[in-house]
Amino acid sequence: MAVTRNEAGWPVPRRKPITEALIDRALAVETARAAQEHQAEAAWYDRPRDLVLIKLRDGRVFGAERARIPSLADAAPRQLRTLAASADGAFLVAAALDLHVSVDGLVTRLMEQSPATVRRAAARSAGQATSPAKASAAARNGRLGGRPRTPVG
Repeated sequence: MAVTRNEAGWPVPRRKPITEALIDRALAVETARAAQEHQAEAAWYDRPRDLVLIKLRDGRVFGAERARIPSLADAAPRQLRTLAASADGAFLVAAALDLHVSVDGLVTRLMEQSPATVRRAAARSAGQATSPAKASAAARNGRLGGRPRTPVG
């Protein structure tokens, strides 16, 4: 098989002609991939932490404080007890509210939040955590006069 070379002497790869059938096949593959990208396998409301959690079919788990999801922000926690994923995984369903929330839209919104917002939420969550070590450190700090002053300057 002869190798075609360009004017500089480099080998030029063989190219397949782009046909309608090839384009249709590529579009079908991409459409199928896109339809499955953000599909919920399960969804639930974590009342103690006031979080809405979604497990996607690919294994990723996303969560957000209820207040960060506009359509659920005013819902009472008891109304979210039945929160679940729809059969096709495209929606979160809150039956008590007669509400369907797009999983793809919600995940996209969660992923678009700025890193600073994500850090603040993580810090807030970590600050609410309690442990014997944290209680002990707080007691020691209290006996020493409280939290050390931050140097100015």
